[in-house]
Amino acid sequence: MSTGFMKKEPVILHVDMDAFFASVEQKERPWLVGKPVVVGGDPQKRHGVVTAASYTAREYGIKAGMPLVTARRLCPHAIFLIGTYGDKYEYISSRVMRIFYQFTPEVEPYSIDEAFLDITGCERLFGPPVHLAEKLKEKIKKQLGLSCSVGIAPNKLLAKLASSLNKPDGLTIIPKDKVKEILSPLEVTKLCGIGDKTAKILSSLGVHTLGELASYPMEILKRKFGKNGEWLHLVANGIDPANGGVISQTIPEKSMGYERTLPQDITGPEQISSVLLALCGMVARRLRQKRFVGRTITLKVRYSDFVSLTKSETIPHSTDSEHIIFRVAQKLALDVESGIRRVRLLGVSVSHLTEDGLSLQISLPLVEYIDKREKVYSVMDRIRDKFGEESIRWGGACLFS
Repeated sequence: MSTGFMKKEPVILHVDMDAFFASVEQKERPWLVGKPVVVGGDPQKRHGVVTAASYTAREYGIKAGMPLVTARRLCPHAIFLIGTYGDKYEYISSRVMRIFYQFTPEVEPYSIDEAFLDITGCERLFGPPVHLAEKLKEKIKKQLGLSCSVGIAPNKLLAKLASSLNKPDGLTIIPKDKVKEILSPLEVTKLCGIGDKTAKILSSLGVHTLGELASYPMEILKRKFGKNGEWLHLVANGIDPANGGVISQTIPEKSMGYERTLPQDITGPEQISSVLLALCGMVARRLRQKRFVGRTITLKVRYSDFVSLTKSETIPHSTDSEHIIFRVAQKLALDVESGIRRVRLLGVSVSHLTEDGLSLQISLPLVEYIDKREKVYSVMDRIRDKFGEESIRWGGACLFS
């Protein structure tokens, strides 16, 4: 399949997660799939806006930024959720970004749920750009159960446009030799940066499509819009005025974690605690190896009916102690009814990472406690390095000592 790109031409991907916040909620609670889900806050309150709406909710005219009271009026039977901003969405976002880095080191996060990727020259590893995009979408779907829309184009402006053309779960290519053909019939508001106010002025000039805008005299646009007139002319012709490539960022260590699918479902609190302790030990060991400490502990549970839940707690002091991580994880497990419902997967992660060190003033007894634990952890880490992860574990009597 020809993609229309020359080998040395820039190839930019824009990946946009589909209804990200709403999709994360639906993934955790499958009974919400196919229903009008609105994430934002309490629709009974005067203030507050829609953060995200499922595609079913969008069929009623609900969209991000809309007042919640308006959304309620458009769809009275919509399911309104107060988003757990921060921990949960950032955790999933960090996992999405890590998948991006598996395909190219040139990644520019654009927001919590979208990014630009420069995949120029990646053909040897992944094949043509469209094949890479398909593999990326498949990996996100398989690992996270979420869909995304991908745009492929010669520059960031067009890549972002392409990703918006066939949502959800779309894959759209705008080759260099097809730019005019693809852009011409589109409404002007399809391009990022052209809002309703600008579109209204353009409409008064008889300009409704990008094709009409591309051929409109630039001098008139400059008189009407000032310096933005030239910008409008360029973008309508598919030219990125910024002329900037992907500003890559080193992959941040936002979180560290492990999860385990169990050979058979478990229910008993003792069984769950045993698995959690092993996972917490693995996470803590990795933190110590990388010389990080973290403050937010996240528990992931998948039950026998494939319903998945995540719950987080942020503690006052950063830690790399499996005892502290385990105590929080065990508390979170009780909060989500682990030990009552049958569990098939458990996961533990630590986020809000900083470099190892005591950044806060703490009491002398706590310092002595940490010092004793550190010596034990160091010995256990060396044993695991030599004989394997399961070669030594904490006994039950040590869990709360």
